[in-house]
Amino acid sequence: MFNRKSELVVRISLFLIFLFLSYSSAFSARIKDIASVEGARSNFLVGFGIVVGLRGTGDIISPNLTVQTMINLLQKMGIRPDPTALRSFGIMAPRTVRPRDSAICMVTAELPPYAKPGMKLDVQVSAMGDARSLRGGQLILTPLFGPDGQIWALAQGQVITGGKQVSGSTIEGGFPTAGRIPGGGVVERELQHNLNDKKFVRIFLNNADFSTAKSVADAINGFTGVEISYAQDARTIFVVIPEEFTGRVAEFISLVESLPVSTDSPAKVVINERTGTVVVGKNVGISEVAVAHGDIIIKVRKEPSPLPPEFATAAPKFEERKINMLAPAATVDELVRELNRIGASPQDIISILQALKEAGALQAHITTE
Repeated sequence: MFNRKSELVVRISLFLIFLFLSYSSAFSARIKDIASVEGARSNFLVGFGIVVGLRGTGDIISPNLTVQTMINLLQKMGIRPDPTALRSFGIMAPRTVRPRDSAICMVTAELPPYAKPGMKLDVQVSAMGDARSLRGGQLILTPLFGPDGQIWALAQGQVITGGKQVSGSTIEGGFPTAGRIPGGGVVERELQHNLNDKKFVRIFLNNADFSTAKSVADAINGFTGVEISYAQDARTIFVVIPEEFTGRVAEFISLVESLPVSTDSPAKVVINERTGTVVVGKNVGISEVAVAHGDIIIKVRKEPSPLPPEFATAAPKFEERKINMLAPAATVDELVRELNRIGASPQDIISILQALKEAGALQAHITTE
């Protein structure tokens, strides 16, 4: 056992030196940057509350639910409203409470993984009624529930809105009916997750790819020196916890997360026709092809034409913009660079790429947004 631990310490030291030397590679990434560990997930919370302190910008047209919420809140505090006011909701209630200075809201938050009681959360507040603005309002203590119906956090605080209001005769844009409370939530319960008791963990890739999954498994096996990891599918890597790290799984994961791996992904071109944006992946190749788009002539061939220029084509009727490229070194990145050089518009570039894909000359997936 002692020799095994000594060997592992030496291996970790060599790994840290290797990490320092190899992490600068442009084609590698840390496992923590491309994957997540099973169980390290967030959970959504939701609650129903009321925002008070508004200057006449709260619920006005249909205040019944707002008034009922305020009455329920007062009753919990030991204050009993006049029964006559309850029977005459629309007439007497405004004399006792001012619904137009309050607004009912949905309150949401995200419970991060491994959250502990007492931790602070950012809270989002959104008006449910006909409130015009939540600017300057104060959210009253609101319980936040999880999918299981249990209270996981409490929220309260000043609502900060990013929208703008109508000022005089000037209408200013924005969404003042939604805001946030930085650090306005407090975690009340801990999500039980006994990480250090695990005998194995699973690592999930952010982008499914068989080659990357195998690279991650090989990196982990190379680090430990034993076959403790393998790729279950294109997204999942199964890892057995070494005996030396029994009860110290978090420490082992911290070492695994820092391992550099060579990432791989299918060649992809993303096109946004509305904005004219083209995003090209690395080394997206183009086969031998010729494309004519308006006055733009593109020729991708294995070698230059043996014919002299005067015998190649007849004289054009208008001035042409020609691009000649040699395969197999021709890539979409080079093509787009050349198209930009001759002044092609984004719409021209998008049309040419789509034509190349339809002709089967573009070795990549095209995604149109």
